[in-house]
Amino acid sequence: MPQGIRSILGKRSRVTKPSQPKPTSSPSKSASASSPRKAARKPREVPEELFPDKLDDEGLATLLTTELTLRDAVQAMRYIRSHMFTPVPTSGFNSTRTAELLNYRLGVPPIVTTGHLNAILNSPTRVEKEVAELNRKGILRKVRVERRGGIGHALIESSDLEDMVWKTPSLSKDTQDSFIAFLTQNPVAQDLPQDALSAQELRELQSEGYIVTRMQARPGSTLHVRPEDRTTLTSIQRVSQAASGSVAAVGGSNAIHLSGGGGGSGSRGASTVRNDGMSYRIAIPGHGRYLKLAEAALDWLRDTLARTKWGEGPEGWLKERFEGGGLYGPRWKDFEGLEWDWLLGEAVGLGVIELFDTASVGRGIRASGS
Repeated sequence: MPQGIRSILGKRSRVTKPSQPKPTSSPSKSASASSPRKAARKPREVPEELFPDKLDDEGLATLLTTELTLRDAVQAMRYIRSHMFTPVPTSGFNSTRTAELLNYRLGVPPIVTTGHLNAILNSPTRVEKEVAELNRKGILRKVRVERRGGIGHALIESSDLEDMVWKTPSLSKDTQDSFIAFLTQNPVAQDLPQDALSAQELRELQSEGYIVTRMQARPGSTLHVRPEDRTTLTSIQRVSQAASGSVAAVGGSNAIHLSGGGGGSGSRGASTVRNDGMSYRIAIPGHGRYLKLAEAALDWLRDTLARTKWGEGPEGWLKERFEGGGLYGPRWKDFEGLEWDWLLGEAVGLGVIELFDTASVGRGIRASGS
Protein backbone atom coordinates (compact mmCIF):
# COMPACT_ATOMS: atom_id res chain seq x y z
CA MET A 1 0.00 0.00 0.00
CA PRO A 2 1.37 3.25 -0.96
CA GLN A 3 2.63 5.37 1.95
CA GLY A 4 0.17 8.17 1.32
CA ILE A 5 -2.90 5.81 1.64
CA ARG A 6 -1.51 4.18 4.85
CA SER A 7 -1.08 7.51 6.44
CA ILE A 8 -4.65 8.44 5.62
CA LEU A 9 -6.11 5.18 6.96
CA GLY A 10 -4.03 5.42 10.13
CA LYS A 11 -5.42 8.81 10.97
CA ARG A 12 -9.05 7.66 10.41
CA SER A 13 -8.78 4.60 12.67
CA ARG A 14 -7.36 6.61 15.63
CA VAL A 15 -9.82 7.24 18.46
CA THR A 16 -9.37 10.53 20.18
CA LYS A 17 -11.22 12.04 23.13
CA PRO A 18 -12.25 15.60 22.92
CA SER A 19 -10.19 17.68 25.31
CA GLN A 20 -12.17 19.09 28.22
CA PRO A 21 -12.15 22.84 28.39
CA LYS A 22 -10.25 24.29 31.35
CA PRO A 23 -12.53 25.74 33.97
CA THR A 24 -12.53 29.49 33.84
CA SER A 25 -11.86 31.05 37.21
CA SER A 26 -13.70 34.12 38.42
CA PRO A 27 -11.76 37.34 38.93
CA SER A 28 -12.02 37.00 42.70
CA LYS A 29 -10.61 33.47 42.68
CA SER A 30 -7.79 34.37 40.35
CA ALA A 31 -6.95 37.29 42.50
CA SER A 32 -6.90 35.12 45.58
CA ALA A 33 -4.69 32.56 43.85
CA SER A 34 -2.24 35.20 42.70
CA SER A 35 -2.11 36.92 46.12
CA PRO A 36 -2.38 34.35 48.92
CA ARG A 37 -1.81 37.04 51.59
CA LYS A 38 -5.09 38.76 50.76
CA ALA A 39 -6.95 35.47 50.94
CA ALA A 40 -5.54 34.77 54.39
CA ARG A 41 -6.32 38.23 55.80
CA LYS A 42 -8.70 38.18 58.76
CA PRO A 43 -11.28 40.79 59.60
CA ARG A 44 -9.93 43.69 61.60
CA GLU A 45 -10.15 42.95 65.30
CA VAL A 46 -11.75 45.46 67.63
CA PRO A 47 -9.38 46.39 70.47
CA GLU A 48 -10.33 44.90 73.79
CA GLU A 49 -11.82 47.20 76.35
CA LEU A 50 -9.45 48.42 79.02
CA PHE A 51 -10.24 46.62 82.26
CA PRO A 52 -13.58 45.07 81.24
CA ASP A 53 -14.16 43.83 84.82
CA LYS A 54 -14.60 46.20 87.72
CA LEU A 55 -11.78 46.29 90.22
CA ASP A 56 -12.37 44.96 93.69
CA ASP A 57 -13.18 47.77 96.09
CA GLU A 58 -11.93 47.21 99.62
CA GLY A 59 -12.70 50.74 100.79
CA LEU A 60 -11.30 54.24 100.31
CA ALA A 61 -7.53 54.62 100.49
CA THR A 62 -5.56 57.47 102.01
CA LEU A 63 -3.25 59.58 99.89
CA LEU A 64 -0.23 59.32 102.19
CA THR A 65 0.30 56.42 104.57
CA THR A 66 3.99 56.60 105.44
CA GLU A 67 4.69 60.35 105.76
CA LEU A 68 4.64 60.94 109.53
CA THR A 69 6.30 64.38 109.66
CA LEU A 70 3.29 66.32 108.37
CA ARG A 71 1.79 67.56 111.61
CA ASP A 72 0.47 70.97 110.57
CA ALA A 73 -0.68 72.96 107.56
CA VAL A 74 2.61 74.79 106.98
CA GLN A 75 4.62 71.57 106.91
CA ALA A 76 2.10 70.01 104.55
CA MET A 77 2.22 73.02 102.23
CA ARG A 78 6.00 72.84 102.05
CA TYR A 79 5.80 69.11 101.38
CA ILE A 80 3.35 69.66 98.50
CA ARG A 81 5.46 72.39 96.94
CA SER A 82 8.68 70.37 97.20
CA HIS A 83 7.01 67.43 95.43
CA MET A 84 5.43 69.37 92.57
CA PHE A 85 8.22 68.74 90.03
CA THR A 86 10.73 65.98 89.58
CA PRO A 87 14.42 66.98 89.33
CA VAL A 88 15.58 67.90 85.85
CA PRO A 89 17.69 65.00 84.49
CA THR A 90 21.37 65.64 83.94
CA SER A 91 21.16 63.95 80.54
CA GLY A 92 18.51 63.62 77.88
CA PHE A 93 17.79 67.34 77.42
CA ASN A 94 19.88 69.90 75.64
CA SER A 95 20.88 73.10 77.40
CA THR A 96 18.06 75.10 75.80
CA ARG A 97 15.36 72.71 76.96
CA THR A 98 16.90 72.52 80.45
CA ALA A 99 16.89 76.32 80.70
CA GLU A 100 13.25 76.42 79.58
CA LEU A 101 12.28 73.93 82.27
CA LEU A 102 14.08 75.80 85.02
CA ASN A 103 12.72 79.20 83.97
CA TYR A 104 9.21 77.82 83.76
CA ARG A 105 9.40 76.44 87.27
CA LEU A 106 10.74 79.73 88.60
CA GLY A 107 7.61 81.39 87.27
CA VAL A 108 5.27 79.04 89.17
CA PRO A 109 4.31 80.77 92.44
CA PRO A 110 4.64 78.93 95.81
CA ILE A 111 0.90 78.46 96.33
CA VAL A 112 -1.13 75.43 97.38
CA THR A 113 -4.84 74.89 96.90
CA THR A 114 -6.91 74.27 100.02
CA GLY A 115 -8.28 71.07 98.50
CA HIS A 116 -4.80 69.64 98.02
CA LEU A 117 -3.96 70.48 101.62
CA ASN A 118 -7.09 68.69 102.83
CA ALA A 119 -6.18 65.63 100.75
CA ILE A 120 -2.70 65.46 102.28
CA LEU A 121 -3.72 65.89 105.92
CA ASN A 122 -7.00 63.99 105.49
CA SER A 123 -8.83 66.06 108.10
CA PRO A 124 -10.81 68.89 106.48
CA THR A 125 -12.33 70.21 109.71
CA ARG A 126 -9.00 70.42 111.52
CA VAL A 127 -7.30 71.95 108.47
CA GLU A 128 -9.99 74.60 108.11
CA LYS A 129 -9.65 75.68 111.74
CA GLU A 130 -5.86 75.68 111.57
CA VAL A 131 -5.76 77.67 108.34
CA ALA A 132 -8.20 80.23 109.74
CA GLU A 133 -6.03 80.67 112.83
CA LEU A 134 -2.81 80.98 110.82
CA ASN A 135 -4.56 83.42 108.51
CA ARG A 136 -5.60 85.68 111.41
CA LYS A 137 -2.04 85.61 112.79
CA GLY A 138 -0.62 86.64 109.43
CA ILE A 139 1.37 83.45 108.89
CA LEU A 140 -0.67 82.32 105.88
CA ARG A 141 -2.61 84.35 103.36
CA LYS A 142 -5.65 83.02 101.57
CA VAL A 143 -6.09 84.24 98.01
CA ARG A 144 -9.20 83.82 95.91
CA VAL A 145 -8.57 82.24 92.50
CA GLU A 146 -10.88 81.74 89.55
CA ARG A 147 -10.66 78.31 88.04
CA ARG A 148 -12.70 76.52 85.44
CA GLY A 149 -16.07 75.51 86.75
CA GLY A 150 -15.90 77.49 89.98
CA ILE A 151 -14.04 79.62 92.44
CA GLY A 152 -11.48 78.32 94.88
CA HIS A 153 -8.83 79.48 97.27
CA ALA A 154 -5.08 79.13 97.30
CA LEU A 155 -2.75 79.51 100.25
CA ILE A 156 0.66 81.10 100.39
CA GLU A 157 2.99 81.73 103.28
CA SER A 158 3.03 85.45 104.06
CA SER A 159 6.82 85.45 104.15
CA ASP A 160 6.93 84.01 100.61
CA LEU A 161 4.58 86.70 99.32
CA GLU A 162 6.65 89.44 100.95
CA ASP A 163 9.81 88.00 99.41
CA MET A 164 8.16 88.12 96.00
CA VAL A 165 7.29 91.78 96.51
CA TRP A 166 10.80 92.72 97.63
CA LYS A 167 12.34 90.87 94.69
CA THR A 168 10.22 92.62 92.05
CA PRO A 169 12.57 95.30 90.74
CA SER A 170 9.91 97.19 88.78
CA LEU A 171 8.07 98.10 92.00
CA SER A 172 9.25 101.30 93.62
CA LYS A 173 10.38 101.27 97.23
CA ASP A 174 7.33 103.29 98.27
CA THR A 175 5.00 100.82 96.54
CA GLN A 176 6.69 97.86 98.18
CA ASP A 177 6.48 99.47 101.63
CA SER A 178 2.85 100.52 101.23
CA PHE A 179 1.66 97.18 99.90
CA ILE A 180 3.44 95.09 102.53
CA ALA A 181 2.18 97.42 105.25
CA PHE A 182 -1.38 96.88 104.03
CA LEU A 183 -0.92 93.09 103.95
CA THR A 184 0.51 93.11 107.48
CA GLN A 185 -2.30 95.25 108.88
CA ASN A 186 -5.02 93.29 107.05
CA PRO A 187 -3.98 89.62 107.20
CA VAL A 188 -7.39 88.21 106.22
CA ALA A 189 -8.22 90.76 103.51
CA GLN A 190 -8.63 89.41 100.00
CA ASP A 191 -9.45 92.77 98.41
CA LEU A 192 -7.52 96.02 98.26
CA PRO A 193 -9.73 99.14 98.37
CA GLN A 194 -9.05 101.76 95.76
CA ASP A 195 -8.20 104.41 98.34
CA ALA A 196 -5.76 102.22 100.27
CA LEU A 197 -2.81 103.20 98.06
CA SER A 198 -2.01 105.97 95.63
CA ALA A 199 -2.99 105.73 91.97
CA GLN A 200 0.65 105.27 90.93
CA GLU A 201 1.16 102.46 93.46
CA LEU A 202 -2.00 100.71 92.26
CA ARG A 203 -0.81 100.91 88.65
CA GLU A 204 2.55 99.38 89.56
CA LEU A 205 0.99 96.54 91.53
CA GLN A 206 -1.54 95.84 88.80
CA SER A 207 1.09 95.75 86.07
CA GLU A 208 3.08 93.15 88.03
CA GLY A 209 0.05 90.97 88.85
CA TYR A 210 -0.22 91.61 92.59
CA ILE A 211 -3.70 93.02 92.23
CA VAL A 212 -6.37 92.59 89.57
CA THR A 213 -9.67 94.27 88.93
CA ARG A 214 -12.76 92.17 89.20
CA MET A 215 -13.02 92.22 85.40
CA GLN A 216 -9.50 90.77 85.08
CA ALA A 217 -10.22 88.16 87.72
CA ARG A 218 -12.93 86.60 85.59
CA PRO A 219 -12.35 83.34 83.73
CA GLY A 220 -12.22 83.43 79.94
CA SER A 221 -15.99 83.20 79.58
CA THR A 222 -18.38 85.08 81.84
CA LEU A 223 -20.95 82.36 81.30
CA HIS A 224 -19.17 80.35 84.02
CA VAL A 225 -19.29 83.17 86.57
CA ARG A 226 -21.73 82.87 89.43
CA PRO A 227 -24.44 85.60 89.55
CA GLU A 228 -23.31 86.92 92.94
CA ASP A 229 -19.79 87.46 91.58
CA ARG A 230 -20.80 89.55 88.57
CA THR A 231 -20.33 92.89 90.30
CA THR A 232 -19.06 94.72 87.21
CA LEU A 233 -20.75 92.72 84.47
CA THR A 234 -24.36 92.45 83.45
CA SER A 235 -25.93 89.39 85.04
CA ILE A 236 -26.98 86.86 82.42
CA GLN A 237 -29.50 85.36 84.82
CA ARG A 238 -31.28 88.69 85.33
CA VAL A 239 -31.28 89.51 81.61
CA SER A 240 -32.73 86.10 80.73
CA GLN A 241 -35.66 86.69 83.07
CA ALA A 242 -36.61 90.05 81.52
CA ALA A 243 -39.48 90.43 79.08
CA SER A 244 -38.55 90.05 75.44
CA GLY A 245 -38.14 93.41 73.70
CA SER A 246 -37.76 95.40 76.90
CA VAL A 247 -34.79 97.55 77.88
CA ALA A 248 -34.02 95.15 80.73
CA ALA A 249 -33.62 92.31 78.23
CA VAL A 250 -30.44 93.92 76.93
CA GLY A 251 -29.02 94.73 80.35
CA GLY A 252 -30.86 97.93 81.22
CA SER A 253 -30.21 101.55 80.42
CA ASN A 254 -26.83 101.53 82.21
CA ALA A 255 -25.54 98.22 80.81
CA ILE A 256 -22.63 99.74 78.88
CA HIS A 257 -21.29 101.59 81.89
CA LEU A 258 -21.78 98.61 84.20
CA SER A 259 -19.65 96.53 81.86
CA GLY A 260 -16.83 99.09 81.89
CA GLY A 261 -17.63 100.77 78.58
CA GLY A 262 -18.87 104.14 77.54
CA GLY A 263 -15.62 105.91 76.71
CA GLY A 264 -14.78 109.47 77.66
CA SER A 265 -18.06 110.91 76.44
CA GLY A 266 -20.06 109.28 79.23
CA SER A 267 -21.89 111.40 81.76
CA ARG A 268 -20.51 112.24 85.18
CA GLY A 269 -23.06 109.97 86.82
CA ALA A 270 -21.96 106.99 84.70
CA SER A 271 -18.35 107.56 85.77
CA THR A 272 -19.41 107.52 89.40
CA VAL A 273 -21.28 104.23 88.92
CA ARG A 274 -18.22 102.71 87.33
CA ASN A 275 -15.70 103.77 90.00
CA ASP A 276 -17.49 104.24 93.32
CA GLY A 277 -16.54 101.54 95.82
CA MET A 278 -14.21 99.89 93.31
CA SER A 279 -11.74 97.49 94.88
CA TYR A 280 -8.92 95.35 93.58
CA ARG A 281 -8.52 91.69 94.31
CA ILE A 282 -5.19 90.64 95.79
CA ALA A 283 -3.53 88.15 93.47
CA ILE A 284 -0.32 86.18 93.18
CA PRO A 285 1.83 86.82 90.10
CA GLY A 286 2.03 83.68 87.97
CA HIS A 287 -1.02 82.01 89.50
CA GLY A 288 -2.49 81.72 85.99
CA ARG A 289 0.45 79.54 84.96
CA TYR A 290 -0.10 77.37 88.03
CA LEU A 291 -3.80 76.91 87.31
CA LYS A 292 -3.25 76.26 83.61
CA LEU A 293 -0.72 73.51 84.33
CA ALA A 294 -2.94 71.91 86.96
CA GLU A 295 -6.03 71.96 84.72
CA ALA A 296 -4.12 70.44 81.79
CA ALA A 297 -2.82 67.59 83.95
CA LEU A 298 -6.27 66.98 85.44
CA ASP A 299 -7.76 66.86 81.93
CA TRP A 300 -5.21 64.20 80.99
CA LEU A 301 -6.25 62.15 84.00
CA ARG A 302 -9.95 62.51 83.20
CA ASP A 303 -9.44 61.56 79.55
CA THR A 304 -7.34 58.50 80.41
CA LEU A 305 -9.90 57.18 82.87
CA ALA A 306 -12.70 57.85 80.37
CA ARG A 307 -11.08 55.34 77.99
CA THR A 308 -11.67 52.51 80.42
CA LYS A 309 -14.99 50.69 80.58
CA TRP A 310 -15.81 51.60 84.17
CA GLY A 311 -13.91 54.86 84.49
CA GLU A 312 -11.30 53.30 86.76
CA GLY A 313 -7.92 51.63 86.64
CA PRO A 314 -4.97 50.58 88.81
CA GLU A 315 -2.77 53.42 89.99
CA GLY A 316 0.33 51.63 88.69
CA TRP A 317 -1.11 51.50 85.17
CA LEU A 318 -2.00 55.20 85.19
CA LYS A 319 1.32 56.24 86.65
CA GLU A 320 3.22 54.24 84.03
CA ARG A 321 1.28 55.91 81.22
CA PHE A 322 1.84 59.34 82.77
CA GLU A 323 5.56 58.89 83.17
CA GLY A 324 5.81 57.27 79.74
CA GLY A 325 9.03 55.39 80.33
CA GLY A 326 11.32 58.28 81.17
CA LEU A 327 11.67 61.49 79.17
CA TYR A 328 9.08 60.76 76.52
CA GLY A 329 5.83 60.61 78.46
CA PRO A 330 3.29 63.34 79.22
CA ARG A 331 5.09 64.26 82.44
CA TRP A 332 8.03 65.74 80.54
CA LYS A 333 6.50 66.34 77.14
CA ASP A 334 3.47 68.38 78.20
CA PHE A 335 3.69 69.12 81.93
CA GLU A 336 7.28 70.29 82.48
CA GLY A 337 8.19 67.30 84.64
CA LEU A 338 5.15 67.41 86.92
CA GLU A 339 5.30 64.83 89.69
CA TRP A 340 2.69 62.05 89.72
CA ASP A 341 2.09 62.31 93.48
CA TRP A 342 1.36 66.03 93.16
CA LEU A 343 -1.18 65.39 90.40
CA LEU A 344 -2.80 62.68 92.47
CA GLY A 345 -3.14 64.98 95.48
CA GLU A 346 -4.57 67.81 93.40
CA ALA A 347 -7.10 65.49 91.78
CA VAL A 348 -8.22 64.04 95.11
CA GLY A 349 -8.43 67.48 96.69
CA LEU A 350 -10.64 68.83 93.92
CA GLY A 351 -12.88 65.76 93.92
CA VAL A 352 -11.88 64.70 90.40
CA ILE A 353 -11.01 61.13 91.45
CA GLU A 354 -11.37 58.69 94.33
CA LEU A 355 -8.66 56.40 95.65
CA PHE A 356 -9.62 52.92 96.82
CA ASP A 357 -7.87 49.75 97.87
CA THR A 358 -8.12 46.67 95.67
CA ALA A 359 -7.58 43.05 96.55
CA SER A 360 -4.80 42.39 94.05
CA VAL A 361 -3.37 45.42 92.20
CA GLY A 362 -2.73 47.92 94.95
CA ARG A 363 -4.61 51.19 94.94
CA GLY A 364 -7.24 51.87 92.32
CA ILE A 365 -8.28 55.23 90.89
CA ARG A 366 -11.87 55.95 89.97
CA ALA A 367 -13.26 59.04 88.26
CA SER A 368 -15.77 60.72 90.51
CA GLY A 369 -19.31 59.96 89.44
CA SER A 370 -18.33 56.73 87.61
